[in-house]
Order: sequence, then structure tokens, then C-alpha cells
Amino acid sequence: MPFILELLRQNKLRIAFFLFFSFFASIMGVLTLVFINEVLLKNTEHIPIFNFIFLLIIFFISTSFVEISLSVFGQNFIFKMQRRVVKQILDTPLLKIEQIGKARLLASLNSDVRSVSFGLLRLPEFLQASILILCTCFYLLYLSPQLFLLCFVWILLIFVNNHFLMLKVYKCFRKARESDDALNLNYQNILEGHKELIINAFRAKYYYEEEFEKKAEEKRIHNIKGNVLNNISNNITNIALLALVGVQFYLALHFKLTSIENAATIALSILFLRTPLVSMISSIPTLILAKIALDKIAKLELDAYKENFTLLDEKVKWKEIRFENTSFSYQNFQLNPVNLSLKKGELVFLIGKNGSGKSTFCMLLTGLFQPKSGAIYLDDEKINAKNIQKYRKLISAVFSDFHLFTQTLKDTEFANQERIDFWLKFLELESKTSVENNHISITKLSMGQKKRLAMFIALLEERDILVLDEWAADQDPVFRRFFYKKLLPLLKEEGKTIFAITHDDSYFDIADRIFLAQNGEISELKGDNIKELAKNLVAHFD
Repeated sequence: MPFILELLRQNKLRIAFFLFFSFFASIMGVLTLVFINEVLLKNTEHIPIFNFIFLLIIFFISTSFVEISLSVFGQNFIFKMQRRVVKQILDTPLLKIEQIGKARLLASLNSDVRSVSFGLLRLPEFLQASILILCTCFYLLYLSPQLFLLCFVWILLIFVNNHFLMLKVYKCFRKARESDDALNLNYQNILEGHKELIINAFRAKYYYEEEFEKKAEEKRIHNIKGNVLNNISNNITNIALLALVGVQFYLALHFKLTSIENAATIALSILFLRTPLVSMISSIPTLILAKIALDKIAKLELDAYKENFTLLDEKVKWKEIRFENTSFSYQNFQLNPVNLSLKKGELVFLIGKNGSGKSTFCMLLTGLFQPKSGAIYLDDEKINAKNIQKYRKLISAVFSDFHLFTQTLKDTEFANQERIDFWLKFLELESKTSVENNHISITKLSMGQKKRLAMFIALLEERDILVLDEWAADQDPVFRRFFYKKLLPLLKEEGKTIFAITHDDSYFDIADRIFLAQNGEISELKGDNIKELAKNLVAHFD
């Protein structure tokens, strides 16, 4: 993953520093072993206990320093990875995010980031164990080259065996991780479709048994297989090392390869090796999961990471937004070339059947989708990737699938308290919610009240253009009339440009212009009585 390589390049000196102290800590561990073998066991009359304690203290300090430093480095890495992935999601176009899907993104943000975290926390243990094993092997070479060769081949065979077992573990865990994407989709559907599943017990039973349970069972089986193989690997390592102690004693005694004292020292060294070797091998599955997680994050193919946000402080002046032969296609839908203009201060309605292209055009208008051909102009400036943020700075929107944020923001600062109080009262929300420390307390609200709260948040942004997708659909008749007869005229008086998707034909008379979406075509209604024409069209939509 490029991020890993970039992080390694940025921290070359720090990593070299860690490796040096890991090597030093391992040397201290081996020196402790040598001290036990060469001094404590062979000098029974005078035991230099203070030297031994001093050596242990240095070993403790160096080992703790390395582990703590690597742990801090690992946590910093995790933090950087989390913020990087979230920033990439924010910078990735909406269309690509929709293609990836919420389930895969949530699986990566939750499961994958956690797996990488666990892997990095085990990495210091793996590195230290590796270096300690290497240093101990040099000590064994010093004691007896012949028995070192035996130990080397024996441990090599342990690693070869573990390598093949770990390949199988990797396959099991990779399949288990594949099930996570499906399970996250199941969780999402169960939560979002909870009402429908409660009403229809058969659907709930089917979804539970055929969709959720099967995927959960697949994950369970793959995880069990992976863990069983990992446990077998650990046990083989343990037994093989204990067997090595006996084998080297047998060879030393029967073939006179070394003295009995050296054989005992080598046996103690092998037992000393046992803990780091088992620790290193037991950490491999966690590192495998981290590798799988990094691969899954990379396969999301999010946009390249950009450190900063593009924020514009200056006020954007404009008179007209113009669509020139602007088309868009997605899956089986085609929005044919659009040619129209929106002038500053206009109140414009868009009508059309479901699937006619209304919402797609809204996505183009708000800059969330990019045209496949043609262009959008802000006055005479063509909108492209370089100036898209300047264009989006003009727009606030309340979509049909809106999300409620709790912050009362106005561009790069918090909204004025006077405006907060005014809009809360005007939208009749002062008794339903409150704003404290620039945060909205969202209590239990009806859908209509939630939409009014979404409108409240959009109005606090004080942007020039307000795009509304069927905003009045969930309002009661009283508040629907309030919306068309009081709110929209007030916003128009303030100079707002309002583009609203609506089918409320009783209020078409307040619009400056009305557009029709039909079979992927967007056209303006023209004639002597466009309000009546629009009403007749809406009447035939059903």
C-alpha cells in the first residue's frame, strides 16, 4: 500500500533508531543468558548477584523502551491511517462512493482499521522476537558449530512448516474477511428495514436464516479453520523445540559433539528461545489479518489523499448558472443534453415523474455529479475540478435522503446567534429543539420536523442558492402552505436563488419558471399559462 511506503520514507531515522535499540535490547537479553550460563552456573562459590541485577535492570529498561516506543509509533500510525482514509472518503466523488457502497466502507472503517491496529500492536513483539532469536543463534554458534547447525536446520524446518500452515491460515482469514462486507450489508438492511421486518415475520425469518445466518456461518467456519491451524502451528513449534532439547542432548552424548556442560547450556538457550519463537509465530495471524485489511482498504480505490481542505473565504459574485449540452449517464439511466440557465434571485420549480431525471439533475446542479459531456458555467467561467469548490460554495441543499448534522455552521465559522433564534422561531422549532454551544440537541422528531430542522441548518449557512428535493412532501397542509406562501417568498426577498423539485400544483403560481423532467430530458415550460400546463402535467403523472 503506498501509504505504508510513504510512512516508512517519512520515518526512516526513527525506524533505524527503533531497530538499533531493538538490537541492543536483544543483545542485553542474550548477555543475560550468557551471564547465567557462564557466570552463575559455573561460579558456585562467589555469585556476583549485583552484576546480575544490574544486567536485568538494563535488559528491562531497554526492552521496555523499545516496546513503548514502537507502541507509540504504532498508535500514531493508526491515527494517521484513520484520518487518511476518512479524508479520502470525503474527497472521493459521490458517484464512486455510491458504487463502493456503505457496507464496504463501514467494513473498512470498522473491521479493517481495527485489524491493522491489532497487527501494528503485535509488530513490536514480532520484531523484538526476531532479533532476539538471531542474537541467540550467534551465541549457539559460539558454543558449538555442529549443534548450532542442528538447531538452525531444526528451526528452519519449523519455519517451513509454519509457512505452509500460515498460507492456509491466510486463505481462511481472507475468506472470513470477504464475509464481513456481506454481513455489514445485512446489518444495514436489518437496521434500516426494521419496521418492515417486524411487520412481516416471514420476511424477517427468511432474511435472518437465508441472508444473515448463512454469511455469519461462513465467517464462523473460516475463522475456526484459521484459528485451528494457527493453534496447531503454535503447538508444533512448542513440541519441536522441546524435542530439539532432547535430540541435541542425545547427539552431544553419543557422538561427542560437545561437552555435557555445553549441551546443558545449549538446552537452556533453546528453552530461552522458546518464548520469543512462539511469540513471533503466534503474532503472524494478526499480521496476516492486518495485511488482508490493508489490501481491502487499497481495493476501495478511493481518491488520492490530500492533506488540506479547499476553503474559500471570499464572497463569490455571480449572475447566472448556465448548462450547455450537459449530459450524464449512470448504469441504465441517461440524462440527455441539458441547455438552460438559472439567474440569481429566481424561484424555479422542477416537476416530473419518478425516474425522469429530477434527482440526477439536482446532483449535477449541486456539483455532486460531474457531466459526462457538455459543461456547467458560472457566468462565463467553466466549472471543472480546479474551481468546483468555488461553485459549491454558493449552494445549500436539503435532499430527500438528507442527514442531520448538529453543528450550526456558517461557512468557516459558527452561525450568528441572532440568526439561530430567528430561524428557530420562524420554522416553529424553538419548542422542539435547542442550540447550546453551537450544537443542536436533536430530540425525537417527526419526519416533517426533521425536514424543517434540515432546512434550518441549510439556512444558517447563508448561501446564495438553495436546492430542495421534495421538501414539502412530509409537511402537514398548514406548514406546507407556510412553506410556499411565507418561507419561499421571504427567501426570495433576501435574494436567494431557489431550485425546488415539487409536485404541489396548488402553489405553482409563486414560481418564476417551471421546468419539466421527462424521459431524461429537462425542458422549460413556456406559453401563456404555464401554471395550468404544469398542473395538467402533474395530474397525469400517476
